Parts: sequence; C-alpha cells; structure tokens
Amino acid sequence: MSVFMIWFPVDEISMQAETGIFESLVQEYGINIDATRPAKLTSRLADDVRIFEVEHSSLDAYIIDTPYLRRIACHPHVVGTELESMMFQSAHLSLSAILELCEISKSNGELLFEQILRAAPGYQLHAAAAQLIPGCFRTVFVRPRYTHTSYRDHDGMIQRELEVVYEDFSDLQRGKDIVLLMQDTVASSRSAVLSIERAIRKCEENGSRIKRWILYGFISLDGLELLEKVARSNGIPLTTFALGNLTALCANNYDMPLFGVDESLWQKRHSIHKLGGLVDRITLADYVKEFIPGADQPGDWSARQTNLFNGSGFEKGDIENHLRNSVRLIKSLLEIGTFTDWQKQVAYKELERLDEKLAVVRG
Repeated sequence: MSVFMIWFPVDEISMQAETGIFESLVQEYGINIDATRPAKLTSRLADDVRIFEVEHSSLDAYIIDTPYLRRIACHPHVVGTELESMMFQSAHLSLSAILELCEISKSNGELLFEQILRAAPGYQLHAAAAQLIPGCFRTVFVRPRYTHTSYRDHDGMIQRELEVVYEDFSDLQRGKDIVLLMQDTVASSRSAVLSIERAIRKCEENGSRIKRWILYGFISLDGLELLEKVARSNGIPLTTFALGNLTALCANNYDMPLFGVDESLWQKRHSIHKLGGLVDRITLADYVKEFIPGADQPGDWSARQTNLFNGSGFEKGDIENHLRNSVRLIKSLLEIGTFTDWQKQVAYKELERLDEKLAVVRG
C-alpha cells in the first residue's frame, strides 16, 4: 500500500499518520481509487500535469489533473479573470495530449467545436486551440436553456425541461467526417444530450457524419454513463476528458462533489447519504488537503465567469450570487455535523476567502 503525505492545518496537534486517514475516507465515502492508470503518451507532459486512463465499465475516458483544476474545484472563491486564466492554463497544458490520445489530425476528420452557451466556453479549450492549432477547427453554437429556474435543482420534472433558444451551425461543412469536441459541465447530462442530438441532426442535413465525439469538462460518473448510452445508440465513439475526477452526483442532479454528504438530500429528508466519485489515488491525496466534503466542484459555472456569450451578445456572470450561494452551501455542510476538526478548518478558511471576495465584488 502506498503511503501518502496529506497536509493538515498547522494548528492540528501533530502531522497525523495519513495512510489510515486516507484509507478511512476511501471506505467512508466509497471513493473509487482502483480504476485508473497513467495514460500512455509519446509526448511528455508538463511536470504539474497528470493524465489518467479510466478502467471502468466500457468507458473510453481519461482524467486530467493539474494544480489549476484542483484550485478551482476546491475553492469556490476562485472566480472571474482568475478562474478564466487558470482554465486557459489547464487547457493549454492538456490540449496536445487530447489530440494525441484521440488521434486527431486533418487527415482523419474535420475538428468542430460545439459551444454550449452560455457557460461552456469558460472551459477555454477552444482558446487554447486557437493558439496551438490556429485555423484547424471550426465552431458551431447551441444554447439549451432550462424552462424554469434550476440552480441546484435538476430533479423536479418541470426543472428537467430544456429548450434550444439559440443555435448557429453556419460553420458546419457539408459532406465531411466530423470530430466533434464539446465542452460542458455534465451533471445530469441533459444539456449535453440535447446538444449532441442537435449536432447529429444538423450533420445529417448537411451530408456529414460525426466520426468521434470528444467531451471535456467537469463530469459526473452518472452523467457520463448516460451519455455513453446515447453515443452507442447513435454509433458514435465517445472519448471523455474529465477534469480532476469523475464526480459523484447528488440527489438534486446538480451538485458534483468528489466525496461527501449529499447536502441536498439532507435538506429534504434530514438523512445522511455519503457519496464518492472516481479518482486516481495520487490525485485524491492532493484534493484531501483542500476539498470541503460535499462541496460542488464546478459550482454555478456560468455565474463564476466574468462575461458570457449568449448568442447575440455578452452578459455579465453573477459572481456575487455564486459567492453567496457557496457560503450558504458550506455553512449547511458544517451544520450537518460530519466534518472532522481539520475538515472544519478547511471549510472555515474557505468561508473567510469567500467573505473577502464578496467584499471586493460589492466594492
């Protein structure tokens, strides 16, 4: 058994023996740390980038791990230009490996970004592509929108209803084999399903076909398994690049923790249900230092961003509301009473940072 050095707050009585703590977390939350191995790459990754191949079910999936992604996932106070810069850095460091692992070249298909508006461009993979492979891809747009307010609630029947309020497939070529690259936050997977169905239909109308579907973003294991079924039913190979981990998914079909108590279920029933995602054990050892159990890693992804393209123009992200909601979620998780003393310290420190950021945002 490997031994991991996990950092604990300096006011803890001592540097605790962490093999026991690490293993107890894995057992307590049912975290899957046995389904990954280092991806085989001919090109060398930067020293602070790790890519793992997932060996789970029939999934063709990888996990990308960078310090930038860990900071974003563990710290909801990271917003705006800081968030966008970190996402770009991660995308820039990862794109070459994605191209290699998917065997993408001009000879085996036209690379097409399907941008799911408003939030998905915040993943910045297209911006990295514009620098690293300029002129080698095209872009189409689709905007699925929930018909009713859906923050932290994708579970009710009304909240599940999606409609397409904007699309632009004018850049889609006719009679081509397409490699479709989609950036998205996949919780319940509904927006991704609607978007791929739209892309399939448009390709059929243009005499093109989607030869491969590539997915990049914060992705839940439950959502991915549903998308894999959609891909198979349409005869399209799906390759996924999840950021940090394949997350757990709470009962509200929205919150995507790495591990922790399902806070949404606690609020409804006052019952404690513990969840765990799929992650490499080396990555988990790093996350444990900073992650608040039960916290939603992407948060309200659109609200964390500065500007959002909606199809006709740009609108501001609701950063202040994201920060307030993050404070409420962390305080609720603390009130459930399952945190250890050092986990409480991690949570209190993040609450301090959120308050500081709120003060800046409010001016």
